Amino acid sequence: MERFVENPDFLQDIFLEESWKNIDKIDGFIESKANLEEFEVTEEEVNSLYRTMHSIKGSAAMMGYPVISETAHAAEDLFSYLREEGSPAQKDLQQILQLLRMVSGFLKRELRRLETDDEVTDFGWAVVRRIKNFLAHVDSENEPEGPSYQIAYTRKGKQRIPYTNFEALIPQMERLAKVMGRELEKEFMVKVSGGDTEVPRDIYDKVSMAVLQMMKNSMDHGLEAKADREKMGKTPIGLISVEISKAGQKVFVAFRDDGRGLNRDQILQKATEKNMLKKTAEEYEDSEVFGFLLRPGFTTKSSATLFSGRGVGLDVVHAAVASLGGSIRIESREYMGTTFFMEFPVVDEMP
Repeated sequence: MERFVENPDFLQDIFLEESWKNIDKIDGFIESKANLEEFEVTEEEVNSLYRTMHSIKGSAAMMGYPVISETAHAAEDLFSYLREEGSPAQKDLQQILQLLRMVSGFLKRELRRLETDDEVTDFGWAVVRRIKNFLAHVDSENEPEGPSYQIAYTRKGKQRIPYTNFEALIPQMERLAKVMGRELEKEFMVKVSGGDTEVPRDIYDKVSMAVLQMMKNSMDHGLEAKADREKMGKTPIGLISVEISKAGQKVFVAFRDDGRGLNRDQILQKATEKNMLKKTAEEYEDSEVFGFLLRPGFTTKSSATLFSGRGVGLDVVHAAVASLGGSIRIESREYMGTTFFMEFPVVDEMP
């Protein structure tokens, strides 16, 4: 405790030191295979590098760097694949080596940014997506499966991930609306369309978490109290709607509320206080301004409540969507409400 008081950054110093050591191990493995036309990966190498990625993943998550953590997690899945597949094709091994170069390059760039007190970037999500694409590709080649489940490579080995729809999310949303409505003394109505859309269970879990987090944010920040809504000529009950659809290999989710909308000036003021602006305020498009809400720890709340203002909010939504290789866009009109548009792939083809 005394060490923390004297140097509050010592945990980050430890994280950086250990991460650089782990990256050296990754680079050592890459260099040992780089000039070989054909090579094998031993069980000892697989287990060692799996532990290395697991260490980076855990420590980054503890430090609050979700992009670094998820990138290491994706790389960890590569070694889970190697554990499961006894003799991968050489072209797949070469692809894994290339992906590991991307992981190493991203990690080194992010650690250098942390050393100079710069913000970490979102570039790791592109790496995560490429790894997911690769694993989906080799699975479709090695073991084609029916539409009822998808294959994933995890620390528990090769697993079938069942498909599920979003019907179970609806009662969760209704319960949350009831609980928060009682605490906030507001009334909410929930509407969901496309609840029968089927996706792999891991995607369902992250999308559901994102939707529930957006609900908390919307009910606490965006939707007005009954009396205020009536003064504005609105219906007394705040509306939250979710539309889920699937086209080809993409899933689309639109989350809407009919609340007060986002306050551009307030968001810009908070971003200015946090030294986030890279250009003058007037040069920012609305979509860029609203994008600040997706940054870790960003909140316009002046004090914490039971449901928000503690630095955990829409950044969690962004992390969940991005970890699926997806994207999120925010639109808002003052006094009319806010909409979050999300889309992400179920399975991509290799480029």
